[in-house]
Formats: sequence, C-alpha cells, structure tokens
Amino acid sequence: MNAGIDVVKNLYSVRQRVASAARGAGRAPEEISLVAVSKLASAEAVRLLAAAGHLDFGENRVQEGLAKMAAVDRELRWHLIGRIQSNKVKDLPPFWLIHSLDRWDLAVKIAAGAAEAGVARQCLLQVNVAADPAKAGVALNQVEDFITEAARLKGLELRGLMTITALAGSAAQTRAWFDSLAQKFRALSQGRLPDNVRMDWLSMGMSGDFELAIAAGANMVRVGSAIFAGEDGRYA
Repeated sequence: MNAGIDVVKNLYSVRQRVASAARGAGRAPEEISLVAVSKLASAEAVRLLAAAGHLDFGENRVQEGLAKMAAVDRELRWHLIGRIQSNKVKDLPPFWLIHSLDRWDLAVKIAAGAAEAGVARQCLLQVNVAADPAKAGVALNQVEDFITEAARLKGLELRGLMTITALAGSAAQTRAWFDSLAQKFRALSQGRLPDNVRMDWLSMGMSGDFELAIAAGANMVRVGSAIFAGEDGRYA
C-alpha cells in the first residue's frame, strides 16, 4: 500500500461531499448509501476503512472479489457491481447485493442457483438508460416487462435499479439520464409490485458524477477512485 495515500481521510472527504449533495437536494445524508469500490484497492486499504466503520465495498469481478473477501477476512457487505459471466453464477453466494443483473438469461441462472440452495439472491436491475451500445443493461422502456417476468423466478429478489451512464456524456446529459431513471424508480415505487420485488435502492453515480446522481434521486452511489486513487499505484 502507498503510505502517502490516506484512504480513511479520502473516505471522510467523500462522505462530506455526499452529505453536502444530499442537503442541497433537500434530503438527509443518512438516506444515501456509499459503496466504496475496492476493485483495485489492496486488502490493507479495505481493512483500514472497515476499522473506520465502513461496511459496504464493491467488487467488479467475481473471482477477484472472492479473493479480496478472503484476504480482508471481515464481516462486511460486499457488492458485485461488474458484469457477471454465466459460468460464475455458482460463486455468487458471498455477495450481499448484485448490482449488475443486466439480461434475462442471467436472471434465470441466478434464480435457479439460489432456489437450489434454498436462498434468495438480492439483485438490482441494470438499466442502459443512455442507450449506449458499449454498456450492458435492459432498455428503459423494457424495465416493467423484465420485472414482471423476473418476479416469477423463485430465488430471485429484485431490490431496485442501477445504471452506468455513457462516459462521454456532458454533465447536463448525465443529469438528464439520471433524472430519467429516478423517474422510473419513483413510478415503480409508488405502484403495486410483486412480493419478491421492492424498489429499495437506486444505485447510480460514480466518482465523477455521484453528486449529480444524488441530486437526481440516487440513494446508493459507487465511489472508487475518489477514495482509493494511488493507494496501490494502479488507479489513474
């Protein structure tokens, strides 16, 4: 670990920014869950944040996430935020929340594995709100149909929506994308949902745009480089 990087100080700085963005939107800071994206961070850095009281960490790849869990060896809430290969579904149990349910065949496989194990797998539906061909996720206008079908799968529990916007978007365009998904989230929250579907979390916004996401209505943000940049020499 790079001794010149104070990840705990960075965490507190991000928390202050989250709180400021929440208050600016007329919301309580406690409404916003912060996932520290540790995909490139060392186990030591994660342990430091855990010792400071942080519980939520995000990993991008299943096998790397499992290795990080073993190295950290703490009771934490691990989030899987990256795209899932179908052959990795059997390794999902340690993850507390799956952010990247992005296609129907994956929903079927996750549900089958969870049902066989007698558990329920908590997932967020990834929405390609920017209609970006480089991004995964269901189209915004297909969300309701996907939820209706997914609700019939035993072992799968939908707990909200997630998006990753196009990197090339301007601040105004990014905010518009966030607003579109937040509007969908609110509409679903106010409607009648199946028993295994709840709109608990709207996960959107990363290091470069999480304040815009909070202003739009996100209650979960995923922040990596603003916390860990330079800690192990791999973040830009």
